[in-house]
Amino acid sequence: MENLDDLTSVVCRILVHLLVEDGVDQPVIVDLRYSSADPYAVVMTFHPSPDARVRWVIGRDLLLGGRNRLVGVGDVQIWPSQHASLGKVCIGLRPRGNKEAVVVVASGRSLDAFLRRTLAVVPVGTEERHLDMDGTVQQLLSGPDKPDMTR
Repeated sequence: MENLDDLTSVVCRILVHLLVEDGVDQPVIVDLRYSSADPYAVVMTFHPSPDARVRWVIGRDLLLGGRNRLVGVGDVQIWPSQHASLGKVCIGLRPRGNKEAVVVVASGRSLDAFLRRTLAVVPVGTEERHLDMDGTVQQLLSGPDKPDMTR
């Protein structure tokens, strides 16, 4: 396990377009965040309005694979645009409950730049080395009402 002082984050802000089921195309700012502390995940925070934020956590492997082919099942699917010359990536998000699904259309170039930076921090296949399993087990064993005595 790496020293916690060595944790590295990659942050990127991009403009995407949300396509909802009724055909509306809405531009939205999205913050992408990757941390070596959670090496398998990318956090996408959507800013649909100045006072609203919607957060999704997506596997980095899905973003990597979705650049070339359809990947994912269930709530998240990612695929390249049918028009390869446009260089777009589509991310299908299906919220639980009665909320309608959306498709996020993002620039493939922007996603590639972000993903290259994450790979420089944690190369594929080395994710497990960045996990703090001892800390996670200690936190689970201490329970919600017990203080963490290891810090």
